[in-house]
Amino acid sequence: MWNPLNDHGTSHVSIVDTDQNVVSITNTVNAFFGSKVMSPRTGIVLNNEMDEFSMPTNNTSGDTPPPAPSNFIRPGKRPLSSMTPTIVLKDGELKAVVGASGGANIFAGTTQVFLNHFALGMDPLSSVMAPRVYHQLIPNVVMYENWTSVTGDHFEVPATIRSDLQEKGLVLQVSLGATVSQFILQNFDDLKRNRELVAVSDPRKGGFPAGF
Repeated sequence: MWNPLNDHGTSHVSIVDTDQNVVSITNTVNAFFGSKVMSPRTGIVLNNEMDEFSMPTNNTSGDTPPPAPSNFIRPGKRPLSSMTPTIVLKDGELKAVVGASGGANIFAGTTQVFLNHFALGMDPLSSVMAPRVYHQLIPNVVMYENWTSVTGDHFEVPATIRSDLQEKGLVLQVSLGATVSQFILQNFDDLKRNRELVAVSDPRKGGFPAGF
């Protein structure tokens, strides 16, 4: 495999069933193969989510900002997480389900797919296929997609956009893959009698939607 995705052992699934039950779930073992320990009884690979906590004298994860007291280890606490499973409702009815994998870039990936459709009016497939940019604030670098997936799809932020960003004084750096999104959109008429589900699995990871 070339251009491997740095997805940190995370997966996201968006699901809608015939009864309108909805699931948007992101799960992770954090790093590749988690803690690199497998339970001999269950065969489950144990996660290393403790790495997501901040420590006063050390920042052990490349995906977290500098140590913050609010993310220090305490009994009963959950560590900082970039998981962003999202369910969108309109007038109490399901409109969309979206989420992504991709470490600390999940926020940006999920938001861009959402805005591509609901703000820019792009169709579901184009919303997912559109090249993405990422900025974690720390470091002060804009990462932009310019790579080809193993399935042959090419993702590249247009040169005009890159030029505009540079004119604003931003530092740009190529990202060889980042987030992988799963997007389901539900369309229905005014009387909500006719419903249509459109599902898109991000080709960045070779996925495809399944339905029955």
